[in-house]
Amino acid sequence: MEPVVGVDVAKGSSVIQAFHKRNEPVGKATVIEHVASGFERFTEILGTLQAETGVEPVVVLEATGHYHRALVSCLDRSGYTYYIVNPLQSKRAKGTQLRKVKTDAADAWHLAEMYYRGDVKPHRNWDEMFTELQHLTRQHEFVTGIFVQAKLNSRALLEQVFPAYEQIFYNVFSTTSLTVLSHCLEGSVTNWNEVIQGNSGRSHSKQWAHEKARKLEEVLNEWREIRRSPAQSKALLGMISLLLAMIRQLEELAENLPEVELMRSIPGIGTKLAAAIVAELGDVKQFRDAKQLVAFAGLDPGIFSSGKFTATSTRITKRGSKRLRRSLYLAVQCGMRKNANARIRSYYEKKRKEGKPYKVAVIACANKLLHHIFAILQKGQPYQV
Repeated sequence: MEPVVGVDVAKGSSVIQAFHKRNEPVGKATVIEHVASGFERFTEILGTLQAETGVEPVVVLEATGHYHRALVSCLDRSGYTYYIVNPLQSKRAKGTQLRKVKTDAADAWHLAEMYYRGDVKPHRNWDEMFTELQHLTRQHEFVTGIFVQAKLNSRALLEQVFPAYEQIFYNVFSTTSLTVLSHCLEGSVTNWNEVIQGNSGRSHSKQWAHEKARKLEEVLNEWREIRRSPAQSKALLGMISLLLAMIRQLEELAENLPEVELMRSIPGIGTKLAAAIVAELGDVKQFRDAKQLVAFAGLDPGIFSSGKFTATSTRITKRGSKRLRRSLYLAVQCGMRKNANARIRSYYEKKRKEGKPYKVAVIACANKLLHHIFAILQKGQPYQV
């Protein structure tokens, strides 16, 4: 048997246990830090093990958040073969043991034992583009959540400081509206027509800007007479600055997203939603068929059968990425809105007529949509109505 090194990854350090062959460990478990000197020590151990056995060792480690990525980069540079184990698979394999032992050294030993038993399979090799896309879409989701909460807080302040301002713009939180409101609070502008027209770009006419400026002047004259609470005005100005900064960040993220034209051809899916789906799916060629992709997304129904009993009502497994399921759920809802995606809408109505509840019908549509996505990405052809 070939030599194996089991690695239990943690934050900032890892515990490694080397084996010449099964049940023949090389010394005791060793701790290496996730710094340059620690990675050098790790490659030295691998080199020594290869010199002693004459065979290149194999490294087995768990996917531990983002902490294992530095170790994987080190192994890629060194050219050693490694396997990344799903933590769910590792935990289930540990349950077969009679004794319950949980230490870092025992975990490293257990990972190597999984390889010798043949329980470890080659991991999926992700293109760097998909990893970068994941970072961007997940950061976008995080910033959007903060943005929504900031808007709620800003509206509460606006109703106390300048309630009449909501009469001016239909969308109070547009870039133009927020910029104008910040100038109102600062009191540093005299020509509102230029400010509104300069920030609205080509999306609105000069007549629209002139009308908004006229209404704003009327409201401002009344507001200046009863203006109060300077502290709340400063707080609102600070929130507006935060909102404008977030808007700029969201725009930059949208510009950096790669083109996902195939996904955007599906009615109801825009650039950001398409990018989120593609980022979580990765390379579609890693899936044999659409059913395997559905199982990867956790949209497949669980199976429960024992003896003569077979459950007729089961829930979805919810394995895989929850962000992928959320993106598909949103894509179905957007597709059904105003009947944008006629196929999904008709399939939804069919399920509702069968007596399915709303969420069950939407999940069924997400399953159907995922089949469409698999076919589109496999064939490299846009969605056809």
